[in-house]
Amino acid sequence: MKQLFAIIFLLLSVTLYAQLSEGGIPMGFVSDRGSMDVKTIQLAVPNLDVELKEDLSATGETPPYRIAVGIPVDISLSRDGAWSNPGSKGRFLSLGIKAEKASGIILYYSHFSIPEGGRLFIYSADKSQLIGAFTSRNNPSGGYFATELIIGDELLLEYDAPGQNLEEPRIDIYQVHYVYRDLDFMEKGPSGACEVNVNCPEGESWQNEKRSVGKIVIKAGLGTYLCTGALINNVRQDSTPYFLTARHCGSSASLSDYSQWVFHFNYEALGCEDPDENPPPNTITGSTLLAEAPSGTTAGSDFKLLELNHNIPENYNPYFSGWNRDGVASPSGTGIHHPKGDIKKISTFTNPLLSVQYGTSSQDPNGYYWKVVWSETASGHGVTEGGSSGSPIFDNTGRIVGTLTGGAASCQDLLGPDYYGKFSYHWSSNGSPGGAQLRPYLDPDNTGAQSLNGFGYGNRLIANFDADTTVVSIGGQVSFTDRSGGEPESWAWAFSGGDPSLQNVQNPYRIVYNDYGLWNVSLIVADGLLSDTLLRKGYVRVTPNLYPNPANEKITLDFGRRQVEYIEVEVFDMQGRIARKYTNSAASSGIWTISVGDLKAGTYVLRITTNIMVDHLPLVIY
Repeated sequence: MKQLFAIIFLLLSVTLYAQLSEGGIPMGFVSDRGSMDVKTIQLAVPNLDVELKEDLSATGETPPYRIAVGIPVDISLSRDGAWSNPGSKGRFLSLGIKAEKASGIILYYSHFSIPEGGRLFIYSADKSQLIGAFTSRNNPSGGYFATELIIGDELLLEYDAPGQNLEEPRIDIYQVHYVYRDLDFMEKGPSGACEVNVNCPEGESWQNEKRSVGKIVIKAGLGTYLCTGALINNVRQDSTPYFLTARHCGSSASLSDYSQWVFHFNYEALGCEDPDENPPPNTITGSTLLAEAPSGTTAGSDFKLLELNHNIPENYNPYFSGWNRDGVASPSGTGIHHPKGDIKKISTFTNPLLSVQYGTSSQDPNGYYWKVVWSETASGHGVTEGGSSGSPIFDNTGRIVGTLTGGAASCQDLLGPDYYGKFSYHWSSNGSPGGAQLRPYLDPDNTGAQSLNGFGYGNRLIANFDADTTVVSIGGQVSFTDRSGGEPESWAWAFSGGDPSLQNVQNPYRIVYNDYGLWNVSLIVADGLLSDTLLRKGYVRVTPNLYPNPANEKITLDFGRRQVEYIEVEVFDMQGRIARKYTNSAASSGIWTISVGDLKAGTYVLRITTNIMVDHLPLVIY
C-alpha cells in the first residue's frame, strides 16, 4: 500500500509540473512507451570534421560560439506520427526523433499551428526533460518557430488532441540541429573558473542593468550559435523591445532564421555562488532585423539592432538600458554577459577605455572600437569568452557605450584586451540611416539626445500577480500575491468562481473555490493618478473531487454546484491501455458515482472529459 501511495504522489508531482506549462501531462508520462504507437525517425549522424576544425582554429569571439549543426529534414507530425486510441475521445499523436550520439537536439519548424484545445509536448526519451504544453496561443504569425534544446540523442513529440476538435495540427520540421558540443552550457559553471556571477558583490550596483542582458540561441542557416545582447531604451521610452547585439552574431541568418532566435532573460544565480540546479530562464522566440553595421571589423563597428517579435512580459521584470553616444572614454564600468551560454556573469574595468581600431593597442581618436582590460575584484577576475559576443559594456553611469566584438581576454590570459564596437559609431557612422544606424530607431523624433537613462517597468504602474497554486480540487483555497510594478496605492481584485468574489487588500489570502471549471482572476491597481488592469482568463483550474481513493467498489466524482452537461471518464492502466470507459451525456447534478468493482487491483489514471475541460486524476484500486 505504501508503494501505491508513492505512485500517486509521483503522478501528482508530474501533473503539477506540467500544469505550469498550460496544464496536463503527456500520455507518455503515465504510460509504458511500449504500449503506445510511436514511430521513430532515425537521423544520419552528420560528418563534423569541418566544423570541429573550424572550432579549433577560431580565436577570440569571432566567429560566434557554435554548438550545433543542422540536418535538413522533411518531417510532419501528422504524416509521420502514429495515433494512439484512434477514434476515441482524446487521441494522442506521437513521433520520436533520434540523432545517435548527439548531446542534444533542437527542432526548427517551417509551420507550427496547433488547433484550439490541442496541446503539444516535447520530452526526452528518458523523460528527464519536458517542455510544453504548447497550445494555439503559441502559434506564430509567420509559421516559423523554434523550441528549446532537448538534452540527449532522442526525443518524442506528443500531441494531445481535444475530443471536440478533430482538426489535426500542422507541425512541420524542416531542420533538426545536432548538438555536438558537450552540454556544459546547460549546467552550472561551464565558463572559466575566474568568472564572477552577476549577483556577487561586484554586481550590487548593476541590478537594473543586468535585467536588460540576455543570452541568444542563434539559428543561422545550418548552424546554431550562442551570443549575448541587451534590451535598449529609446528616447520615446515606450518599451519597444529593441535588442542590441553584434553584427557577427548570426551574420548569415535569413529573415526566417531571425524569427527562430530564442532569447533567454534572467538566467542567473540568485547569489554569488553557482546554484545546485540550472536556474530556469524566461524566454522569448523570434525577432526582426532592423539595422546592422557593414561586415568586417575594418568596415564598421560590428553592431546589430533587432526588434523582438513580442513585447516583454511584465513578470520578466525587464529593464531597457540607457546609452551614451558622446564618445568620451569612461574611466570605469562593467561588462555583463553569458560566457559559453553560462549563467550571467559580470566583468569589471577600473582603467579608462581606449579608443582604437580593432585588434590594435595604439590610441586612435577616430577608432571604431573601445579597448578594455579587465580588473581583478573580490570575487574573481571576470573576462569574456565564446558566447559573450554582442554583450554590452556599461560606463560608470550605467549606460551602454559599446558591444563586444572579440579579443584575447580569457581565464588563461587575464590581462588580454577585449574590443567593443563603439556605441557612438553605431549611432550614425556605419552607413545609411535605414539599415546601418541606431539613430532612426533610438531617437525617432530626432531630438539630438546625447545620452539616455535606462527604463524599467518599475517606472510606471503595471498590474501583475501570481498565486501559490493555480490548480485546486473542489473546496480548495488559493492565496494571491501582488507583483505589480510601480507603487500602487489601491488594489481591486475580482475572482470569478471564488469566495469571496471581491477583495480590496494587496495580497488576498485563502480564496475558496467550490465549483468545478476554469475561473478568471482580475486585478486593478491605482496610485491616485494612474491605473492598470490585468485579466487572466481561466487562471484558476478547479478539478473535481474524487473519493474514495483508494477504492474497491465505487468512486464518486464531485463537480460542486456547477451543472456539467457532458461527462466522459476513461480509465487507463499504467501501460497506457484503456481499461474502462464511462459516459453520461445528461448529468443532472454535480455528483456522479461510477462502479469500479470489476477493475483489477492496481494504479490507474482517469481522463475526465466534460463540456468544460479535460483533467487527469490518479486512482488506486485495492
